[in-house]
Amino acid sequence: MGMSGRYVVVTDELLNSIQSGEVSVHDCQVDLDIDKTWQMLQFTLNGNLVDGEPPLSYVVPLASQQYLGNYSDMDLFLINNKQVLEAYMALEQFTPEDVRTRFSLDKMLAEGVYPVMEGWDEEETFQEIVQTIDQIQALFQVTVENGNGIIFYVF
Repeated sequence: MGMSGRYVVVTDELLNSIQSGEVSVHDCQVDLDIDKTWQMLQFTLNGNLVDGEPPLSYVVPLASQQYLGNYSDMDLFLINNKQVLEAYMALEQFTPEDVRTRFSLDKMLAEGVYPVMEGWDEEETFQEIVQTIDQIQALFQVTVENGNGIIFYVF
Protein backbone atom coordinates (compact mmCIF):
# COMPACT_ATOMS: atom_id res chain seq x y z
CA MET A 1 0.00 0.00 0.00
CA GLY A 2 1.33 3.42 -0.91
CA MET A 3 0.40 7.05 -0.72
CA SER A 4 -2.58 7.86 -2.91
CA GLY A 5 -3.67 11.33 -4.02
CA ARG A 6 -7.39 11.96 -3.59
CA TYR A 7 -9.76 14.70 -4.71
CA VAL A 8 -13.04 15.38 -2.91
CA VAL A 9 -15.46 17.90 -4.42
CA VAL A 10 -16.86 20.12 -1.66
CA THR A 11 -19.74 22.52 -1.36
CA ASP A 12 -19.34 25.36 1.13
CA GLU A 13 -21.61 23.45 3.51
CA LEU A 14 -19.52 20.26 3.33
CA LEU A 15 -16.32 22.25 3.75
CA ASN A 16 -17.69 23.90 6.89
CA SER A 17 -18.78 20.49 8.24
CA ILE A 18 -15.30 19.06 7.69
CA GLN A 19 -13.67 22.05 9.36
CA SER A 20 -16.00 21.87 12.35
CA GLY A 21 -15.29 18.17 12.79
CA GLU A 22 -18.93 17.29 12.17
CA VAL A 23 -17.92 15.27 9.07
CA SER A 24 -14.72 13.26 8.63
CA VAL A 25 -13.01 13.50 5.27
CA HIS A 26 -12.78 9.70 5.44
CA ASP A 27 -16.59 9.56 5.23
CA CYS A 28 -16.71 11.74 2.10
CA GLN A 29 -17.00 10.37 -1.40
CA VAL A 30 -13.64 10.39 -3.17
CA ASP A 31 -14.39 11.92 -6.56
CA LEU A 32 -11.01 11.07 -8.07
CA ASP A 33 -8.18 8.92 -6.78
CA ILE A 34 -5.03 9.46 -8.82
CA ASP A 35 -3.24 6.79 -6.83
CA LYS A 36 0.52 7.21 -6.81
CA THR A 37 0.76 9.60 -9.78
CA TRP A 38 0.24 12.69 -7.60
CA GLN A 39 3.92 13.51 -7.05
CA MET A 40 4.95 12.57 -10.60
CA LEU A 41 2.25 14.90 -11.90
CA GLN A 42 3.24 17.71 -9.53
CA PHE A 43 6.87 17.38 -10.60
CA THR A 44 6.02 17.24 -14.31
CA LEU A 45 3.78 20.31 -14.21
CA ASN A 46 5.81 22.44 -11.79
CA GLY A 47 9.38 21.13 -11.87
CA ASN A 48 9.58 20.45 -8.14
CA LEU A 49 8.00 18.38 -5.40
CA VAL A 50 5.76 20.92 -3.65
CA ASP A 51 5.61 24.44 -4.99
CA GLY A 52 4.83 25.96 -8.34
CA GLU A 53 3.22 28.89 -10.02
CA PRO A 54 -0.56 29.16 -10.26
CA PRO A 55 -2.58 27.96 -11.99
CA LEU A 56 -0.62 24.72 -12.56
CA SER A 57 0.23 24.54 -8.86
CA TYR A 58 -3.52 24.15 -8.21
CA VAL A 59 -3.67 20.83 -10.09
CA VAL A 60 -1.96 18.95 -7.24
CA PRO A 61 -2.35 21.54 -4.48
CA LEU A 62 0.46 20.98 -1.99
CA ALA A 63 1.69 24.53 -1.42
CA SER A 64 1.18 26.32 1.86
CA GLN A 65 -1.24 28.78 0.22
CA GLN A 66 -3.71 25.94 -0.33
CA TYR A 67 -3.18 24.29 3.06
CA LEU A 68 -6.55 24.08 4.80
CA GLY A 69 -5.33 22.37 7.96
CA ASN A 70 -5.21 19.00 9.62
CA TYR A 71 -8.70 17.53 9.83
CA SER A 72 -9.64 13.88 10.34
CA ASP A 73 -5.91 13.27 10.97
CA MET A 74 -5.16 14.30 7.38
CA ASP A 75 -3.41 17.34 5.95
CA LEU A 76 -6.00 18.82 3.63
CA PHE A 77 -5.44 21.27 0.80
CA LEU A 78 -8.24 23.39 -0.67
CA ILE A 79 -8.68 24.92 -4.08
CA ASN A 80 -11.69 27.19 -4.32
CA ASN A 81 -13.95 27.40 -7.36
CA LYS A 82 -12.00 30.28 -8.91
CA GLN A 83 -8.73 28.34 -8.55
CA VAL A 84 -10.34 25.19 -9.97
CA LEU A 85 -11.45 27.27 -12.98
CA GLU A 86 -7.96 28.72 -13.45
CA ALA A 87 -6.40 25.25 -13.30
CA TYR A 88 -9.02 23.83 -15.65
CA MET A 89 -8.38 26.58 -18.20
CA ALA A 90 -4.61 26.01 -17.99
CA LEU A 91 -5.03 22.25 -18.46
CA GLU A 92 -7.38 22.85 -21.38
CA GLN A 93 -4.51 24.60 -23.19
CA PHE A 94 -2.03 21.87 -22.24
CA THR A 95 -1.35 19.31 -24.98
CA PRO A 96 0.42 15.97 -24.63
CA GLU A 97 3.34 17.62 -26.45
CA ASP A 98 3.47 20.29 -23.71
CA VAL A 99 3.54 17.54 -21.11
CA ARG A 100 6.29 15.76 -23.04
CA THR A 101 8.53 18.87 -22.92
CA ARG A 102 8.21 18.97 -19.12
CA PHE A 103 8.39 15.23 -18.49
CA SER A 104 11.69 13.59 -17.51
CA LEU A 105 11.85 10.22 -15.81
CA ASP A 106 15.60 10.73 -15.24
CA LYS A 107 14.99 13.99 -13.38
CA MET A 108 12.25 12.34 -11.33
CA LEU A 109 14.69 9.58 -10.32
CA ALA A 110 17.39 12.12 -9.46
CA GLU A 111 14.97 14.15 -7.30
CA GLY A 112 13.45 11.12 -5.55
CA VAL A 113 9.94 11.63 -6.90
CA TYR A 114 7.53 9.12 -5.38
CA PRO A 115 7.09 6.29 -6.44
CA VAL A 116 9.50 6.39 -9.43
CA MET A 117 12.09 3.61 -9.44
CA GLU A 118 15.00 2.54 -11.57
CA GLY A 119 13.93 0.53 -14.62
CA TRP A 120 10.49 2.11 -15.09
CA ASP A 121 9.13 2.29 -18.61
CA GLU A 122 9.36 5.94 -19.66
CA GLU A 123 6.58 5.86 -22.27
CA GLU A 124 4.19 3.99 -19.99
CA THR A 125 4.82 6.50 -17.19
CA PHE A 126 4.32 9.42 -19.58
CA GLN A 127 1.01 7.98 -20.82
CA GLU A 128 -0.15 7.48 -17.22
CA ILE A 129 0.52 11.15 -16.48
CA VAL A 130 -1.35 12.28 -19.62
CA GLN A 131 -4.31 10.06 -18.70
CA THR A 132 -4.31 11.44 -15.15
CA ILE A 133 -4.33 15.01 -16.49
CA ASP A 134 -7.37 14.13 -18.62
CA GLN A 135 -9.18 12.70 -15.57
CA ILE A 136 -8.39 15.76 -13.46
CA GLN A 137 -9.49 18.09 -16.24
CA ALA A 138 -12.85 16.30 -16.47
CA LEU A 139 -13.34 16.51 -12.70
CA PHE A 140 -12.37 20.18 -12.64
CA GLN A 141 -14.82 20.99 -15.45
CA VAL A 142 -17.78 19.50 -13.54
CA THR A 143 -16.62 21.13 -10.31
CA VAL A 144 -16.46 24.56 -11.94
CA GLU A 145 -19.87 24.14 -13.53
CA ASN A 146 -21.41 23.30 -10.16
CA GLY A 147 -19.70 26.16 -8.31
CA ASN A 148 -17.80 23.90 -5.92
CA GLY A 149 -14.27 23.65 -4.59
CA ILE A 150 -11.96 20.69 -4.13
CA ILE A 151 -10.12 19.24 -1.17
CA PHE A 152 -6.98 17.30 -2.01
CA TYR A 153 -5.15 14.99 0.35
CA VAL A 154 -2.66 12.16 0.29
CA PHE A 155 -3.77 8.98 2.05
